[in-house]
Order: sequence, then structure tokens, then C-alpha cells
Amino acid sequence: MKIAIVTNRFYPEVGGAETNIYYQACSLAKQHEVAVFCPKRIDAADYEKLSGFELFRLKDWKNPNGEYPNIKTETFMPSVFFKILTGGYDVVMYFPALSKNNMLGFLAAKLSGKKNVLCCFDWLDYSQIILQTGDIDPNIMEREEARWYQKIFLKRFDYIFAISNKEIEFFKKYNRNVGYSPVPIRLEEYDNFDAPNPRSKYGIEENEFVFLSLGRVCRIKGQDIALKAFAEVADKLPGSKFVFVGRQDYDPQITSEMKALIKQNGLEDRVLFTGMVQREEVIGWLRHSDIHVIPVRFMNSGAVVVESWISGTPVLQSDVVDPNLVQEDVNGYTFRRADVSHLAEKMEKAFQNRDAFPDLAREGEKLVREKYTYQYLTNLYVKTFESLINQV
Repeated sequence: MKIAIVTNRFYPEVGGAETNIYYQACSLAKQHEVAVFCPKRIDAADYEKLSGFELFRLKDWKNPNGEYPNIKTETFMPSVFFKILTGGYDVVMYFPALSKNNMLGFLAAKLSGKKNVLCCFDWLDYSQIILQTGDIDPNIMEREEARWYQKIFLKRFDYIFAISNKEIEFFKKYNRNVGYSPVPIRLEEYDNFDAPNPRSKYGIEENEFVFLSLGRVCRIKGQDIALKAFAEVADKLPGSKFVFVGRQDYDPQITSEMKALIKQNGLEDRVLFTGMVQREEVIGWLRHSDIHVIPVRFMNSGAVVVESWISGTPVLQSDVVDPNLVQEDVNGYTFRRADVSHLAEKMEKAFQNRDAFPDLAREGEKLVREKYTYQYLTNLYVKTFESLINQV
């Protein structure tokens, strides 16, 4: 099968979406002929052969002077139309949403009688919404309406993959051929790597209980909620610490508010911010913390939940993580979104029931190995593509 991937950003640009698409291309290329088309954002070759697939970096008309690196969101690469039109691809995949580049590719594939598949990560910029308004309605997608020109395309995709249940329901308003696309992990990154224990680097003893929160500090990820909950119940959690792993410069206001709260409650010796760390330290924290608290105000995919389970660590998450993979007392715990007291209650419950953690993590790991690997996702794609191609 000959497969094209059109995306707005791609490896080696560093980011969760870019890395995910890269490994999807690698996995598909093991059995199929794959070509990736993206705008040229870095000073690198226009064409490369990477990990078994072809990579085309196309001229971006929004960057006429060739200023690199180009981190702007908006790009426009008209040549993708001709690449898709003449490339003889069986299926064209579009990441991570409905951009102008993807629309051009869509039209070319339609003209050449090929199949179009949208692989959407986030239909809306949820982080920007919460940054501008201070909060976000968890049910925002129920009221969302696609624009008139978006509807034209959405109705005509041969298939649409989405990573959350809310977006699946949104797309079903326009297209009945919609399915769930799990955000996978690379098992080898966890199975074949003995991540160093980062506790000693930060002066944390092995017998101290560590609540972990992983991700850039910002309002949508809700670290302020977790800190308030910890402050509320800290006296009942002797020998415990809270470690926030991730950059602190994305939302300076919330970082400042959190540090003021720490000082106000005398928690300076019990709360730690690591700042941005290398990937091996991230895995180290996932593996050597006691429980991972995921206090998000909004989240699609819940990939960090999967990463925790494969690392042998249970989770305590907000109930807005979508899809919600957590079964209470089976593979983790949940709390009501933005409810500080409820989270504090669950933190105390987790602390008191730490002997159950290995069983909780094992139950989660079973699900990860069954349905959250690149091999599983590739098989899902190929089965769908073959069905589309074989349709009369």
C-alpha cells in the first residue's frame, strides 16, 4: 500500500504531536510505502529518507524569505497539491487538524480517486481558549459548529480518526465514518531502559512518598488545583512531597501564584519544581514516584495516563480526561474537575492505600500493552484503509 502523510509540523521539531506522527510513519513504513509532506520549517534538506519513509519539506509561501526555524502556526505549501495528485498514493492521511495544506491535499486526492483520512488530535486550541478566558467548559464540543467550508470537507472524508470521545461525537455530526485513534507509546522506551532514579538529585529520600505532576505548568493542566489540594491535606500526609516536573515559563502568572501559595502554607521543603528536564529524567520520575496526579481542567487523549501505567505507577486524575481510562479502585482514582477538596480527599485515600499501588498499575499496564502501542495503531489504520480501498 502506498500512503502519504500531510502534516503542518514534523520531526525533528520537538513536541508530542510531531514525535507521535514520526513514529506512526516509522511503524507504517515497516510494511508499506510511506511519504511525509510538511512545510519547510528548519534549515535542512528538502528531501530525506528517514527510517524507511520519504520526507518532503515543501516551500512555505508564508515564509518567503526562508527564515528558519519557523515556529509560526500558519503555513501554506501549494506544491503539496501536485505531489498528492501525481504521487499515485492509495491513501492520504492528514494531521493534526483541517489546515489549508490538508485541504489542498484533500482536493488532489479526490481528483485522483484516492482515499482521504483525517487524523485529528485537537479540533480547537483548548490551551489558548483557557489562556484567554481563564477557564474552559468541559462540554465545549457539544456546542461547537464547524464553519461552512469545514463542513464541506468533513462530510467528504472517507474516514476520520479522533483521539477523544467528545471530538468523535463532534465529527459524527458531519460524517458517519469516525473512529477512535489511541495515542500510543513506544514500549521499547520503557521496557528496555533502566531510567535512573531522580530522587537523590533533588534530596528526596527513598522512603518519602512522592506525588508527581508531569507537564508544563499552566492553567489548562491544573497544577494549581493539585497544589491547593496538597496544601489542604498536607498535615495528614506525613513524609510526603509533591514534585512538579516541567517548564515554568509558559504561564508565568500561575507559576507565581503557586509559589506564593507554597510560601503562605510553609511548604517550601515539601514542594519541588524541577523545571524542564531531559526525557530520561521524565521516565525516571514516572517510574520512581508513588502516584501521578493529573489535575487537568481539560485534556484530550490522556497519553500521560498511559505513560504512567507502563512505568508501573498508578494515577489520580481529573474526570475530564477524555477518554477516561481509569476505573476507580481498579487501575487508579479520579476526582471531580477543579474540585480542590475532592482531590485532597482522594490524595489522602491514595496515601493511606499505597499497598494497592502495584495492583492498580498492573491493571493499567494490561490495557496499555493491549491497545496503546504503535503496532496496535498501525494495524487499526491498515485494516481501515484496506476496507476503504475495497469498497465498491
